[in-house]
Amino acid sequence: TVRRDWEGATITMDVKVLVLGAGGLGCEVVKNLAVLKVREIHVVDLDTIELTNLNRQFLFKDQDIGRYKAQVAAEYINRWSEHQQISCTRAIAHCMDLLSLGSDFYEQFDFVISGLDAVQPRRFVNQLLVQLTRNSNFEICIPLIDGGTEGLQGHVKTIIPGITACWECSIETLPQQQTRHPMCTIANSPRNLEHVVEYVVTVQMAGEELDTKRLLQLCRDRALQFGIPADTLTESYAVGVAKRIVPSVSSTNALVAAICCNEMVKIYNDSVDFNTLKNFKTVSGINGLYINSFKFARLDTCPVCSGF
Repeated sequence: TVRRDWEGATITMDVKVLVLGAGGLGCEVVKNLAVLKVREIHVVDLDTIELTNLNRQFLFKDQDIGRYKAQVAAEYINRWSEHQQISCTRAIAHCMDLLSLGSDFYEQFDFVISGLDAVQPRRFVNQLLVQLTRNSNFEICIPLIDGGTEGLQGHVKTIIPGITACWECSIETLPQQQTRHPMCTIANSPRNLEHVVEYVVTVQMAGEELDTKRLLQLCRDRALQFGIPADTLTESYAVGVAKRIVPSVSSTNALVAAICCNEMVKIYNDSVDFNTLKNFKTVSGINGLYINSFKFARLDTCPVCSGF
C-alpha cells in the first residue's frame, strides 16, 4: 500500500539525490531512497555487471550481466515504483565517469551520497562541492554523505561544505595500503600484479580451495594477457596478496547504507545542529556490532576547505 497524508496525497521527500556508484553499497542506498519516496534518484556509474556482483548487488540478475549497473538499477527502481503505485519517485541513470561531469551537473542536487570504493573520485566530488559553496557564498551548499565498507567494517562521513570537516580533512585516517581494489579496475584494466592476483582469487578461483600451483599459473596467464611484467610473480607473492583480500559483506553494506540515508533524512527534516553534529561514524561487526559516532574537526591546513 501507498502511505498517504490526511488529504490523500502520497508522502514524498521532495528532493533530488545523486548516488555515486551502483555497487554493493550503492544498490542498498538506491533501494532505501526509493522506499523513502525520494522524488528523483540519479545514479552515476560507468561499470558493467559481472557474475561476481550478483551475490551482494541484489538489484541485478543473471540476464543483466554485461549491462551498465546504473541503467539496470534505475530500471529496477522505476519498475518497483510503478508496481507499488508510487508515481512520485523516479530513478535516472548516468552511465558515465563521474570525473567527466562538471559543477553545472552537480549543483542541481540537494544531496550527494557516495558509495564509491576508490579515493580519487571521492576527492574530486568533495573538492567540487566545497568549491561550489565557496564560489556561491553558501547560496549553494550540497551535503555530501560518504559511505564506505571493507569486510565487517565501515564508515559514514557527513560533510556540509564550509561548515564541517570535508573529506580531504580526514584523508590521513585512511589505511596506508588498500586491501581491496575496485572490481571494475581489476576486471577490465588491471595495472599491476596485485590486480592480477585479486582477480584470479575472487573471480577465476571463487569458491575453490587455494591451490598455490593453479593460482600461480592463472596469474601468469592473466599477466601475459594484459602485458603486465611477471618477473617478480612468485608463489609466495601470490599467496601473500590472496590472504590480504577482504571480501565484501552484504550485511555491512546494508547497515552503512541505512546510516547514510538516515543522515540525509535528519538533514532534510532540519533535526541536526551542524555546529555540534557528530559527522563521522565508524561501524565494526568483528566482535559483536559497534557504531561509534564522533565529531571530526576541520583541519586548519586542509588544502580544500581551509579559508572559509
